[in-house]
Amino acid sequence: MGISGLIWVIVGAMTAFIFLQSQRWSVYLLNPRNPRKSLWLIIGGTILRWVLVAVVFALSTRSSFAAMFIVFISFMLVRLFYLLKWQGWLRIRKSSFNQF
Repeated sequence: MGISGLIWVIVGAMTAFIFLQSQRWSVYLLNPRNPRKSLWLIIGGTILRWVLVAVVFALSTRSSFAAMFIVFISFMLVRLFYLLKWQGWLRIRKSSFNQF
């Protein structure tokens, strides 16, 4: 894979992290008393997040299709693990260690 592959893995992981943190921030700022502002926040944030992803994928494709594939896989895996952790599915229960 080499050093360039590792760089693309990091780029994909950082893109996923920024994507999810900005999504979390947008949801945090929602205000039911101001639905118009909340709507624009969600729509604008979604557009900005997907523009970021498109730019990263375009830049990686300019390098090679393998780089784009590496970015895509690392982006999706980091998103998956982050969401699983966020939902509490990746917690290790202390009782499982006490069985041995």
